[in-house]
Amino acid sequence: MAFQTIEKFKSRILTSGLASPNKFEVSITKLPTSRAMRRFKNTLQNIALMCESVSIAGRTVQSTLDTTYGYRREIPYNFPTYNPVTLTFLCSEGLKEKAFFDKWNDRVVSQKGGFDNEYYDNIVGTMIVKTLNRTNSDTNNYTITYNEVYPKTVSSVEFNHSTQNATLRVNVEMAYSYWTTNQL
Repeated sequence: MAFQTIEKFKSRILTSGLASPNKFEVSITKLPTSRAMRRFKNTLQNIALMCESVSIAGRTVQSTLDTTYGYRREIPYNFPTYNPVTLTFLCSEGLKEKAFFDKWNDRVVSQKGGFDNEYYDNIVGTMIVKTLNRTNSDTNNYTITYNEVYPKTVSSVEFNHSTQNATLRVNVEMAYSYWTTNQL
């Protein structure tokens, strides 16, 4: 019996393959509308190329413990919650990637505007993360679309004289309203 199970497993791997964690593509397809953000339109393709890692989001259903009588049960209620998405970008000369996300983050709560919050519809964009298969074809891809996304946190970048052959990286935590996928 175990032999048949191993053979089935082998056959499944040969026919469908395994997903690879280094085959993905990140694209920001919609930016907030503003003159300041429009100047970064050409930067978007480079942003996608410089994305080193991304952890795609999960979803948590809120629940409460029901202890009225008998067995204790977790009862779902209300709406799901979503954790922010963390992305890591390699930085090119001039830190264009950091500048892009700093500008967008400043649009959310601007220093120049006396730290007033911008209207929500004026700060959000759309971001898509797509898995790629080993042949880079568009079949069997998992695509997740983050709706109403904005950079909640842009990390600091550390400089160090003792480091010689390293690349600067910036971490960005993106908040969003909800996500959709082509698999549901």
